[in-house]
Amino acid sequence: MDMKKQTIICLLAILLAANVFSQKSLLPPPSLAFSQKLGEAPHIFATTTSDASLSEVLDATFDSITALTPIKGFNAAMMLPDGTFWKRSKGVARELPATELLTTDHLMAMGSISKTFVATTLLLLVEEGYLALDDSIGQYIGPYPNVAGCITIRQLLSHRSGLNDYLNENPASGEALGNDPAHIWTFDEILNGYVLAPNFSPGASWSYSNTNYVLAGVLIEALTGQAWYQVVRQKVIEPLELAHTFIYPFETPGGQPFAHVFADLQGNGTVIDVQGIGFPDSGIFSLAASAGCFITTPADLTIFMERIFGGHLLQASTLSEMQTDYIQNGSGLMYGLGAASFPAPQNLENWGHDGDLLYKSVALFFPTENMALAVQQNDDRSHAPENPNSVDYDNNDVFLALLIAYMNYMPVTGVDEISADNSMLLYPNPANEQVVVACKAGKSATSATLFNLQGQLMMSQKIENQNIVRIDLSSLPSGIYEVRIGEQSELLLKR
Repeated sequence: MDMKKQTIICLLAILLAANVFSQKSLLPPPSLAFSQKLGEAPHIFATTTSDASLSEVLDATFDSITALTPIKGFNAAMMLPDGTFWKRSKGVARELPATELLTTDHLMAMGSISKTFVATTLLLLVEEGYLALDDSIGQYIGPYPNVAGCITIRQLLSHRSGLNDYLNENPASGEALGNDPAHIWTFDEILNGYVLAPNFSPGASWSYSNTNYVLAGVLIEALTGQAWYQVVRQKVIEPLELAHTFIYPFETPGGQPFAHVFADLQGNGTVIDVQGIGFPDSGIFSLAASAGCFITTPADLTIFMERIFGGHLLQASTLSEMQTDYIQNGSGLMYGLGAASFPAPQNLENWGHDGDLLYKSVALFFPTENMALAVQQNDDRSHAPENPNSVDYDNNDVFLALLIAYMNYMPVTGVDEISADNSMLLYPNPANEQVVVACKAGKSATSATLFNLQGQLMMSQKIENQNIVRIDLSSLPSGIYEVRIGEQSELLLKR
């Protein structure tokens, strides 16, 4: 046996013995961390002019923040109001058997964003008269252990069914995956063997459960007589011309490049190229099933979000049902029928979803801006300050930085505006020890101030010269800051 095969077998043995997949959260609820980051940034939207193009500003923002994190790869796309795209990638798509650089064409798992596709498909079937939202699932499918037949379609799609989450509330599913990682799971295996007793009676509360969307897949098959993934393709993927979206492993991407995922399998902060060591990914994707097995690119995600939440596929009344808040807990995070809305500065409306199946993704549409943004990473690490192995920045931070850059951008439209009172230039940006701020400050401005993204004052420095101020950054930790002089502000990334 050659050394490479020995190494792969040893790594797989470590992975299986540790039952790592029974310990990891797979397809977790909408990210509370992302919700908090977006919701607690009230001071970050402050329009400033720039003589750079929007594409150049987004490039610089993406490059600056991704340079501050060890995450293996990021892919991002923005669908602009005129229908054009900004796209950018950074990092590696794989390291084994050889290093391959990541491109904007590489596919990654979207995780629970898959739920929005499945919910949309069922809602289209509602529009076509196959069923009604307040029908019970027992009219069409089952029975299954610990699944009440009286649960309605509406309760299923909105996570108000009370059903136990077979992935995150029953360790046995992760253990079974670890014991036979190449096994292709069926709906019946999941529903008959891994759903524990319900958490509450249908309609009594809200609790995110992947079991809901496995049942949604079963419903699609029962109603149409076709495989669920074929129906999703016919009703959503093909009509929206999503040429880079596949329902894996039930569909394969052919010659399109599929980025490997890097995972911290031993919990020590060091990631391993999962597919590169020979781990079969088809098992984990089939276990996620209709709750989260789709793969795609950020550009396809932006198209999908704009077409759905821009009102181009579903009827207006159906979309309204989809965007009803069924959590109703006052947190600001809303969840409808397979659709989430996160609290944002200035009550900026947004709809979409995030996802986590080792790969991490977030994709939102902003109706008032007619803009969609999506970011993916092929690395299971995240920014979690309470975790000693946490990285400094993850896909949520990249998403937020790009959103800030877009919302703050205003192009210079005339020569005189370059020297107008509202122009500011930070150099270098990102910066290490010092940043030079060139501007024309207001007459009343006597100091430059720095705030973090939570609006906390981090530093104030007296302005000695009306046009130039040098700010010492040596005492500040790495991160994103807002520099303010008078009514002007600009974002700074400190390495």
